[in-house]
Amino acid sequence: MSRLTSLLTALLTLLLVACSPALTPPPAMVEEPVEVPVEEAFPITITDALGNDVTLQSQPTRIVSLTLGTDEILLDLVGPQRLIGVTYLAADPATSNIADRPELAQIPNALDTSPEPIIALEPDLVLVASFTDPAVVDQLKAAGVPVFVIGSFTSIQAMQENILTLGELVGEAERAREMVEAMNDRLAAVEAAVSQAEGQPPRVLYLASGGWVAGSATTVDDIIVHAGGINAAAEAGLVDWNQVNEEAIIEMRPDVVVLSTYVTDEEFLANPAFANLDAVQNGQVIAISDAHMSATSQYIVQGVEDLAAFLYPDLFPSE
Repeated sequence: MSRLTSLLTALLTLLLVACSPALTPPPAMVEEPVEVPVEEAFPITITDALGNDVTLQSQPTRIVSLTLGTDEILLDLVGPQRLIGVTYLAADPATSNIADRPELAQIPNALDTSPEPIIALEPDLVLVASFTDPAVVDQLKAAGVPVFVIGSFTSIQAMQENILTLGELVGEAERAREMVEAMNDRLAAVEAAVSQAEGQPPRVLYLASGGWVAGSATTVDDIIVHAGGINAAAEAGLVDWNQVNEEAIIEMRPDVVVLSTYVTDEEFLANPAFANLDAVQNGQVIAISDAHMSATSQYIVQGVEDLAAFLYPDLFPSE
């Protein structure tokens, strides 16, 4: 009997072990995930275009934009929810690339640079341009409003640097990088197409009303070069914007003339002084949207695409 009892005891022990829940190690034995401290983006200090250090203690949520370029950048960067005011120019389709955006209607205030209405909005960040009236900037600062000056509007790269700077300033650095990458992708596509062109690049002149032409060190020059052309005004040695007479335009011998939409027929196409220009004789005169050609935002790429499609229609077939 003792042998049978021992056997039954062993069997019962095995059954109890098999049916019992799995043992867990004591709490001290469980490895907890290591928490990596997240570096806060704010407070942040960034130097603006005039060399002023601007410090924001927290992410701005009541932003006022007083330049059309920052209107366009910020609508894509932060959306309408954090914008309490943009310029009245944002709603003008002749110059604005966001005039038809439904989100624009969600921004409650269309502003000029009058400081009193801006101060009354109690913004936590105001964006101005380097050419904004200094008296306006001083009054805003005296009221305790954080003001950041955006500058450098002379190249596509400058626009991209502005976007990245604004991204840091408003706590949207990753979104800003995505915007710049999207610009570069589109520019690369244009470059790849234009590289297939044969022959000499066309000499392009951009003409605004009153005989103003864009030389080197302008965004228009950058647009022309990225579109696969040669800037005739820059080739003539002109830097920045210059007002020139009819004789100077004729001496530039442009193959293509791009007109601001404000140039009248009487100024150019109906002007007998320009009748013998190759651009006129060959029908190589085009008006491209000023909103695209004068953009100081990510929309400047659209100007490159517009011009490249005109210069090389076989490489950019219309859909």
